[in-house]
Amino acid sequence: MQTLWDTRVQSVPSPATGAAITEELRMLLRSGRLRDCWHLPPDEAFARLGFDDSVPWRDVAWYGPIEIWRDPEHAVSDILFNGPSDSPFFVVQRGMMVNTGVIVHPAWIDWTQRQLVLRSHGVIGDAPLPAFVQGVVDRLRYAITNRRASPSGPSLAIRLLPERWATLDDLVQSNVISREAGELLLAALNGGASVLIAGPTGSGKTTLAAALTQAIGTRMRLVVIEDGGELPHSANSLHIEAPAETGGFSRAVTFALRQKPNYIIVGEVRGGEAMAMLQAAATGHPGLGTIHAATVQGALRNLERMALIGLAHETTGAGQAAAQIVRGLITSDVVNLLVVQIGRAPNGKRGVMAIEEVLPQGSQGQSGDPFPTNPLFRYERTSEQLVRAGYVNAGWGLGRM
Repeated sequence: MQTLWDTRVQSVPSPATGAAITEELRMLLRSGRLRDCWHLPPDEAFARLGFDDSVPWRDVAWYGPIEIWRDPEHAVSDILFNGPSDSPFFVVQRGMMVNTGVIVHPAWIDWTQRQLVLRSHGVIGDAPLPAFVQGVVDRLRYAITNRRASPSGPSLAIRLLPERWATLDDLVQSNVISREAGELLLAALNGGASVLIAGPTGSGKTTLAAALTQAIGTRMRLVVIEDGGELPHSANSLHIEAPAETGGFSRAVTFALRQKPNYIIVGEVRGGEAMAMLQAAATGHPGLGTIHAATVQGALRNLERMALIGLAHETTGAGQAAAQIVRGLITSDVVNLLVVQIGRAPNGKRGVMAIEEVLPQGSQGQSGDPFPTNPLFRYERTSEQLVRAGYVNAGWGLGRM
């Protein structure tokens, strides 16, 4: 029997057909007619709405119940479903976690998962999905599990990517960063420094990275490495999806060196690729990346730990000698590393909390010691502003910044 998912026997329609179906479904959602269909299995719901099983879902940019919150006017950044059939959807709306109270037939979750995977990776017939799947499609970054990974039911975690990434000017106008601090970061990038953007989940790391890549992408060649295509494209940028296997990110960074990059952009530094990035920066290929950390020193410790993992894969271990190699790279006068700390101020607004320059130290110091830094900007609670705290020590800004 043919199913909605059987791509082996369906003919491939024209893109206009898929676009027309997408628009019709969106109209049905806006009119409220779909509200009475979420309690039905998808096949029954589509039949009630006048669709048959010949619909070419591969060409239809529509994803079931998550469409309820996709309009920008809802100001929703994340859509979450936890698995149990009687569980409601949760959304992150204007920075707050909200229980929507919306409950759908369990078959809709399976349908939505398959539609995401079908359009981003492609599936054949009724083949079971892997236990864990992630990807990006139609500005939806998703991470899903099936019943093998989450026995209580398949789950959804959807991040809604912006239609238009904020520019550095946008971030200045919204007080995420000051004009002076933004100009310093651009001068650092123009001068060949490496920049690490640190912050907790949802702090705006990727947004700031996107703003900076847009600013330098007008005149530089960028090689962007991610495990999902989030960051914006520029006129001369190569985007690489890092292989999922162990060491895939590190190999992608090494491969990037052969692509004549002015900058290597890593969406998130979270493993042994940290060592490859430091080595690349030390040989004239600076980098821009994000890292999960709540403080500048926490970011540098995480970078050190991850680089040690990468070095251990290359050598026989990660003892004190290896630690000195890593610290020597992080505090090298040729890497010129800046750490930007972004988070939430006491008033609840997102913004840059600190910018610090890592000072040259070579291989001095022991693993676990604080890294020597020169504070350049610091958030001042009394004025609720990012204010100048010092001046650049490195050659790219010495005497100017």
